[in-house]
Amino acid sequence: MADEPTGNLDAKNAADVLALMVELNQAQNSALVIVTHDQMIAQKMQRVLVLEDGRLNES
Repeated sequence: MADEPTGNLDAKNAADVLALMVELNQAQNSALVIVTHDQMIAQKMQRVLVLEDGRLNES
């Protein structure tokens, strides 16, 4: 689980951190849960859930 793991990073370091997280996720064959406001990160994920008005919806 990661809560805004790239929130305070510049674009290059954010991309590096995300790539490392995805690489580890695939190597370990595990779940990766990321909380983010960054739509670019969300678009790279296999499944996206959105919390809106207290409801969790799949997008």
